[in-house]
Amino acid sequence: MNLTKFIAQRIAASDDRKQISTPIVRIATWGIAVGVALMLLSLSVVQGFQEEIRNKVIGFGSHFQVTPTHRSYSKDSQKLAFDPEVLQMLRSTPGVRHVQTFASKPGILETAQGIQGIVAKGVGPDFDTTFLCSNLVQGRFIAQQQDSMEVVLSSYLANRLGIQLHDKISVYIFTESADPRQRNFKVCGIYNTGLEDFDRQFVFLPMHQIQRLSGWGIRAEGFIDSLCYGNQFILGAMAFGGDGDYTWTWSSDDVENEGPHFVNVTSDTVFTAIVRDGAKTLADTIYFTFATDKNNPSQDCSAITYTIHTTGGSDRHYIGGYEVLLDNYDELMAADDALFGQLTTKFLQTQKITDRNPEIFSWLKMLDINVIIIIVLMIVISIVNMTSALLIIILERQSMIGTLKAMGIEDRSVMYVFVRHAGRIIGRGILLGNIIGLGIAGIQHFTGLFALNPENYYLDRVPVAFDLLTYLGLNAATLAICLISMLLPARYVTKISPIKAMRFS
Repeated sequence: MNLTKFIAQRIAASDDRKQISTPIVRIATWGIAVGVALMLLSLSVVQGFQEEIRNKVIGFGSHFQVTPTHRSYSKDSQKLAFDPEVLQMLRSTPGVRHVQTFASKPGILETAQGIQGIVAKGVGPDFDTTFLCSNLVQGRFIAQQQDSMEVVLSSYLANRLGIQLHDKISVYIFTESADPRQRNFKVCGIYNTGLEDFDRQFVFLPMHQIQRLSGWGIRAEGFIDSLCYGNQFILGAMAFGGDGDYTWTWSSDDVENEGPHFVNVTSDTVFTAIVRDGAKTLADTIYFTFATDKNNPSQDCSAITYTIHTTGGSDRHYIGGYEVLLDNYDELMAADDALFGQLTTKFLQTQKITDRNPEIFSWLKMLDINVIIIIVLMIVISIVNMTSALLIIILERQSMIGTLKAMGIEDRSVMYVFVRHAGRIIGRGILLGNIIGLGIAGIQHFTGLFALNPENYYLDRVPVAFDLLTYLGLNAATLAICLISMLLPARYVTKISPIKAMRFS
């Protein structure tokens, strides 16, 4: 049997009897327990707070935004032609959970109660609605039908401007030429994340509305006069968007420009008009389809029917960029390098969420300093408590120490006896601290017992996060540091003379 271990066990057993050191040992044990509980709680709360705030910020802007290289960190998107190859590259990058398209534009929200500057974010069918749906307080998220005129805004904006669910509101979107374009939208949902800086800005619209109001592409429209002469029809075209410097290409060589033009229709015919601009914006095409009545040989106007349709405008082929969501925030830097390697030949840039919101993430990072200070203070207090307790235990057992030395046991072995005993006390305190700290954290996690003012803290209750590896590391570090620190007071046994100790026992 290990002699030092046996003696340490006997000392531990005698602590349960009426000894002078018994209350001191109990105080030291509970002191360590309280310190460990505070360390675990501070770590859980700070990590929970960081995770909650970080997830909310990411919910508004994802981990990465992939945009044209000339775009800054502003919320005014510049048009970018959608590229399926880029989308596939992003989705195939290791660590990427989801990729979605987006577009954002500055605008104004107007009601009878007043106006408010906003950022209108366009989202498409591929948008991950998990974050916003979890923060909806009324209604639902916007539908993605082509004719959808719905909007989701925050409770902050709703309260400020007197907006109710299902109300009609006016939204003005500013184009690249700073001209506002207005549309009326129906409020289908109201959200509240508690991040007032974001809630006061963001409203969510269908992507196709942002594309159309921004004028990124060309939208062509055709008309046919209801009056005709014989088999001659009057048709023409108009275009919107682009740079305004339009060039028309018709399927008939006799027709040019936008018209109106006279065209002869003697059989089933399709006239096409393709419009382009000087900026090489993607073109739009109009189709004028004429159908003759085979049972009416007169072939006059009444015997000919016509339809007009277009490709739907080229603005739907433009986006503001791609948003990339990762599986794990901790892989942000590695994913940045991987995405950069994927997009080298595409002349696109990646913008990390930490770069777009540096003040928030710097503030969250500074919270780690508070945890470090608390942990250091609690460990120091635990060491002081244990040092005092161990010295009292040593003084109380001077006669035993003298006897052990007289029997030929080395000073080092006697020291290890008391270090082992101190380790048992520290271990008991750490165990109690884990039960107390994790118990309180678990109660808060499941009940939300301790509330917060969301106006000041962005959250309505104290958040907690559970990280088993971090807890194990903290416990192991606390035990190791405290044990090593006990070597110093344990050296006092080397100063005890066996003769004096046995004489005065």
